Amino acid sequence: MANLVIEWFLYYTGYLLAGLTLKLGDDLLDELNRPNAAIGPLVLSGLLFGLLMALSEWDLVLLGAIVIGVVLSGKVNKPQFLVGFIMIGASLLLIGVPTISDIFGRFTLLLILLLAAIVDERGNDWADREERPEISYFFYYRFTLKAAVILLSAIWKSFFFAAVGLWIFDFGYELAGFGAKRWAS
Repeated sequence: MANLVIEWFLYYTGYLLAGLTLKLGDDLLDELNRPNAAIGPLVLSGLLFGLLMALSEWDLVLLGAIVIGVVLSGKVNKPQFLVGFIMIGASLLLIGVPTISDIFGRFTLLLILLLAAIVDERGNDWADREERPEISYFFYYRFTLKAAVILLSAIWKSFFFAAVGLWIFDFGYELAGFGAKRWAS
């Protein structure tokens, strides 16, 4: 029982730190203008992404959707982000990609997650904070994707643990963003 608790703690700590280090690296690049300092957190974030993606097909699909979504949205706009992608690739090469039990099902899940992420991204750009603060809040905190993972875990029950991981990932992401804003001011 103790080993199981430790495994879950480490699993979700990985998600928390992946989000935290990704946002820290991003803010060091964009908000604090410290590109050299961003490399360390981005390396660690990429390593954590790769380790988590190697754990199960569910983690692979969820984090793969996040990576694809970030690339498609054009947010990978600095060369320092490349170290994260290298770490993801190296981790998956060394550990191996998990076995996909249902390629059609996982591809469907990936597409739904990408669509939810796109809705969040477009909604965040569209929603006016002054005119529609509730809608702006919904999209700013990416609740379409967060709601989608919980709803999808009703269809794919084994996806639930990765879905919770997304919420923890996002908590780490927001925590780092809050810290960077306080540090910058």
